[in-house]
Amino acid sequence: MNMRWYGYGHDFGNSEIGGVTVCDGKMLSASIPTAIAKIDTAAMRNLGIDIAARDAHIIGFADEESTWAVGDLALQQTSAAWHGRGDIQRYASKQSLRGLLTVASSLIPDREFGLYVVTGLPAEIYMKNDALRKDIKAALEGRHVFTTDGGSTWRIAHVEVAKVVMEGAGALIAYGSQQEQNRYAAVIDVGGRTTDLYVARAGVPQAEFCRGKPLGVATAAEAIKAAFEEKHEYPLTDLEARDILHAYVSHGSKSYPEITAYGKEINPLAIEKVVKQAVTDVGAEIVSFTASSWRQSERGAVAVSFKPVLCIGGGTFYFYSSLKERIPHISRVSNPVHANAIGYCTLAAQLYNRRPTQSAAS
Repeated sequence: MNMRWYGYGHDFGNSEIGGVTVCDGKMLSASIPTAIAKIDTAAMRNLGIDIAARDAHIIGFADEESTWAVGDLALQQTSAAWHGRGDIQRYASKQSLRGLLTVASSLIPDREFGLYVVTGLPAEIYMKNDALRKDIKAALEGRHVFTTDGGSTWRIAHVEVAKVVMEGAGALIAYGSQQEQNRYAAVIDVGGRTTDLYVARAGVPQAEFCRGKPLGVATAAEAIKAAFEEKHEYPLTDLEARDILHAYVSHGSKSYPEITAYGKEINPLAIEKVVKQAVTDVGAEIVSFTASSWRQSERGAVAVSFKPVLCIGGGTFYFYSSLKERIPHISRVSNPVHANAIGYCTLAAQLYNRRPTQSAAS
């Protein structure tokens, strides 16, 4: 039986590693926190952790001795898990490859498979670092022998990088309507750590409107941690802050975590007040950044000539209402977390199927 190739969208974000592919006619997606840490598999087993579980998210390569936890397990094992924030070479690192294969192998059951990859870079990094795209290709491509169950079984992935695009382009491929020749389409991508603005005219990026700023869900998390330290003298962990934010946007399906400071439980209403203020303040900053980047009109309208304007990224759940107040025609896509990766996957399959020497991608 011939090995199958899959069009694959790899979104190596500052806070989340996302992946999208199509398997047996069904689009599959997954994302895990951007956190990678070296682990001792024997110690993990002694602690009762099933490292062979599908959701354990560990990976090791045949050409190296170390085993790595990726995602939640990495966060649970150490407070110093790698995330690479602030280092643009993170996109062209072995850590990106570890994240790519960890997520891809959780979606694809084949023992041996091919990945035809499209990935993205934030707007400003993309425009200023041409060489980085070649570095990404060199870091990810190749034949990789790896294990996700501590060495009980080994799998093989053949990786080719089809294209590196500007983040935001993926979302327009996935959700943007057919653009008219003189129409501008825009994307506001609010992630864990950054807000990136992308504008294209007839599919061509417009550099003057493509901007990025370190504002996102993590900015609100830091504000929440600072407020807890000031009001309750309680140092929230990153996981606690994350759980609080998830509960805030769960519409009651999740409860706020029980937090006790000096023997006294903090009232959930007090937690709600803190998180609401943090989200409101960061939302106002994101709106101000967007307005200044996209030349707010004298009437107070923002991006009036951009249609559509799409809101994507995990920050959509927190800041969409603030953006909607200033940009009434903005729309929220159905899968904001994986919007870029869905577009990357779509483009990867299209590019693969144009190759005359290859059969159709799965």
